[in-house]
Amino acid sequence: MPLADMMAELRGSVPKIPFSYTKTLINRAWRHVRESNLWSFNMFESSWISPPLLTTGTVTCTQGLAAIQFDATAIASLNAAQTAPPYSLITQRQFRVAIGGIYSIIQYNPITGAATLDRPFAETGGAGIAFQIYQLLYAAPFADHRAWLSVRNPDLRIDLGLDMTRADIDMRDPQRSWYQFPTEVIPYGADTRGAGTANASATLGYPLFELWGQPVAPFVYQCYGVRNGVDLAAPTDTLPFIIPEDLLMPKARGYAYEWCEANKDITPRATGPDWRFLMGKADADFKKLLSLYRKQDKEFVNNWISTHIPNQGGDRYGYYNTRAGFAGTLSPP
Repeated sequence: MPLADMMAELRGSVPKIPFSYTKTLINRAWRHVRESNLWSFNMFESSWISPPLLTTGTVTCTQGLAAIQFDATAIASLNAAQTAPPYSLITQRQFRVAIGGIYSIIQYNPITGAATLDRPFAETGGAGIAFQIYQLLYAAPFADHRAWLSVRNPDLRIDLGLDMTRADIDMRDPQRSWYQFPTEVIPYGADTRGAGTANASATLGYPLFELWGQPVAPFVYQCYGVRNGVDLAAPTDTLPFIIPEDLLMPKARGYAYEWCEANKDITPRATGPDWRFLMGKADADFKKLLSLYRKQDKEFVNNWISTHIPNQGGDRYGYYNTRAGFAGTLSPP
């Protein structure tokens, strides 16, 4: 059933409610449903690709200015990198000089070699400075990203950790000087790169994540996660097949009855319906149906996890990766 039909049904249940308000109540109910369970339709698979480290050429930086200038050698290297791996633009990567601050590049001119950082350069400036460009920060594939279920480097068979915070890594490696195969995915915050400028990030507002240690080699990372889902917007928008409208509508009617209770006329109670009773009935119907459809979707969730997320059972016994030089300790089952 499309959104327009659900709005009409809700208006039919409560004729005096403003029709435009029915969309708000339906989406409020839809959000409650989405966040009440781990639904199969909110699980996704995506990938990140780390580009190789770029160090060819030099750069001119001025302390206190966000504008930097690459030399001719660097321009040729950056332009080649811009066209060779289209999966990672220069403006998605980070820039640093020695063990200094890590800046995001938000603008780059491939002809002149002029670039703009996301904030003023704070280290000592000068001409002919060696630099590093690599991608440290990676955006979630959806703005409504909720959580990662697994992030894996399949080539090296490394399951990246998902439970460390920036405070943990700041204590262990405050200078971000550990250049190796990444082993942790760290929440960084919302993507604000270039906000308020003509060079705003294409993923502005998306959750952003840092890979640690520094990802300076080309690898593909398999990413499996859960999203919150989005509201119904267009009149033709429909619900996922596992969520019929008979689950959503009782919750929406409960919100509508609450509106009626708050806006009822000052008349004897016997002349109108008891909205509180109807609210209780709608809530009971919703809980009964929610339990039913949770059970029906559980098999889809289990199948999705079994066919998508790598088996991490071996990690509990301790292991050593000879190619990466990476070891994992024994952990309890």
